[in-house]
Amino acid sequence: MIRSAFLPALLLATTLLASTGVPSATAQPVPPAESWEASGGTAFGLSMLLPGLGHRYVNENSWTGWAKTYAAADVSLWLSLIGGEWRRNDLVQSYTTLASGSADALVDGKDRTFFLNLASFESSDVYRETMLRNRSWDLIDYVDDAAFQWEWDSQESFNRYRDLRDDAESLRRRRSILIASLVANRLISGAIAARSAGRSRRSQVTASLAPPVESAPVLSLRVQF
Repeated sequence: MIRSAFLPALLLATTLLASTGVPSATAQPVPPAESWEASGGTAFGLSMLLPGLGHRYVNENSWTGWAKTYAAADVSLWLSLIGGEWRRNDLVQSYTTLASGSADALVDGKDRTFFLNLASFESSDVYRETMLRNRSWDLIDYVDDAAFQWEWDSQESFNRYRDLRDDAESLRRRRSILIASLVANRLISGAIAARSAGRSRRSQVTASLAPPVESAPVLSLRVQF
């Protein structure tokens, strides 16, 4: 009988505690999830090594569309540069061999000016006459030394030499453009990756169980981007 008398009192006390908002012992807040933010310096540095790596880093090691685009552009530029240099060296070897055999020119140790003159004048005598007509007195003695004299054996050989040298010079200018493009690709991808790193975060989800209000517990959920 005594236990039966205390049971209603116990239920009443529990109801009063809930209505007064006393927090339950089990209603503990859930600690927030750790957020992650990419480093702009790291993204830029990785892009200097290989364009696209910075974007991959920002996107949590995922090769996104832009990462693939920058990396593919870099590989393509390198292949073009290596292939162009191989072709240019082959052309240089061809026209120097032609100059030695068909113009009786001593090509060892000569600079670009000498090979340009071979492409501009059929012989060293023609060169001298042209400089005299143009009154370029400081250039006349260029062919005084026998090592700087030449004479093409035919117009065909002369024209062939000019074509080979023109192709080689075009590839040399193209090389400068490709190198500049490689640098620009790294700077652009690095700048964009570094900028994206400042805005890149993993979604942060926090949850907490608030103390009972009006006899009903409240679950708070927040998602932060």
